[in-house]
Amino acid sequence: MKSAKLLPRVEIVMISVSAVLFIGCGKAPSTDGPAANTIQAEVLRKEVASLKIKLENAQLRLDSLRDQINDGGAPLTNGLMSVPEILDELIEIKLVSKNRSSVQRRLSYLFESLALQGNAAVPLIREFLNKVEDVDFAVQREGESDEESKRRYSRFRATLNFSQPPTLRIGLIDMLAEIGSDDAEATVAELFATTGRGFEIAYAAKTIQGWLGKDAYRTEALAAAHDLLLDPVEAVGGNHFDRLSRNYLFMVLDMYDDQTFIQSAQSMFINEDGRIDRTILDYYEDVGKVRALDAMVQAFRSGRVHEDDMDNLAEAASRYAGINPQADELFRDIMTGDQYNMETKLDAIRSFTQSDGDASTPGVPPHVLQARLNLVNTLQYDESDLMGKGMQLLALQLEAQISGERQDERKMRETASRLYRDMQKRESEERKSGQRTPSAQPTIIPAP
Repeated sequence: MKSAKLLPRVEIVMISVSAVLFIGCGKAPSTDGPAANTIQAEVLRKEVASLKIKLENAQLRLDSLRDQINDGGAPLTNGLMSVPEILDELIEIKLVSKNRSSVQRRLSYLFESLALQGNAAVPLIREFLNKVEDVDFAVQREGESDEESKRRYSRFRATLNFSQPPTLRIGLIDMLAEIGSDDAEATVAELFATTGRGFEIAYAAKTIQGWLGKDAYRTEALAAAHDLLLDPVEAVGGNHFDRLSRNYLFMVLDMYDDQTFIQSAQSMFINEDGRIDRTILDYYEDVGKVRALDAMVQAFRSGRVHEDDMDNLAEAASRYAGINPQADELFRDIMTGDQYNMETKLDAIRSFTQSDGDASTPGVPPHVLQARLNLVNTLQYDESDLMGKGMQLLALQLEAQISGERQDERKMRETASRLYRDMQKRESEERKSGQRTPSAQPTIIPAP
């Protein structure tokens, strides 16, 4: 039976660890002196504790394999499966609704069998990966067309966390990490140069970082991500992961905190319809921070951005008001310009009291709040301009935050809500009367 050699191999590991534990526990400390004895005893204690953990892990793996066999998910056969046999079966496996549970158990068994082969499995795994072929382990619904499957995954969001490998190649990357040899490491690293799939680059980068450290293969991973972002490769017969390739590539930039792509991303920031790329905006906010401010401001003032996206840009850029003169000037223009709608103005204000652009330090430091208060106090409005009252309300809130004085938050919210409704009403009346130009097209913003 195929498991006949597999189970004894695990048991041999357990017996070996048990023997070391027995021998180690019977070893007497050196008599070179009390200090030396203490040090050696501590070393021996740590070694015994480590070996106990290894023994427990071996027992858990053995129990898991036995459970799979008993459940019928990994049938008993004669002899240990060879690597070619394992790969051939993995390639031919199909998941459908009716066999999902049993096939997933079988997949776990096959991948575990592959890992137990150790470094001997690496050459054939590398050979398969170099073919740039894959098997999608997504469950196929009976009678479902490709178009129906695409619609089912239309709301899929980029992720790298899976309970089971979603594809054969991802499963093989996991096994290489489990094998953990130098050859296995080199095979995973080769993917940065050979694959054209953003999903795989992101998964390989995550695996490498968890395996070797956060800066491992930084140059190779970022070079691959940059190349594919600038010159995408279409994955023939790709799945829902490939449709989000761009998201996964920016995820790689986020992993390595890479700010070198800020200017390159600017050319892709706004599409032909004037809509901004939310993935790039997230990259600017999470990684670029204040260094990406120039790119955000240029986009805002370009006249190409659709009005529906102006508020997102206004909120992102205003997070650096009180820190950066460029952000101060943009906030001043937004608050005093008639070409910006109320939603854009309010989203710019929202950033004032909530963020200074650094997610690692929640809140806004007092010196930044003071700089923002000074900025608000420089703004001039006509007595009839409701935005002037809004700025007065904002100034009061900033003063309270700086001084630490308690304020009636309920009253502040009610006042702000009432003022907001009044400003929206006036804006609507102005549009209807023709005093304001409706912005069905991208808002045209004069250059500074």
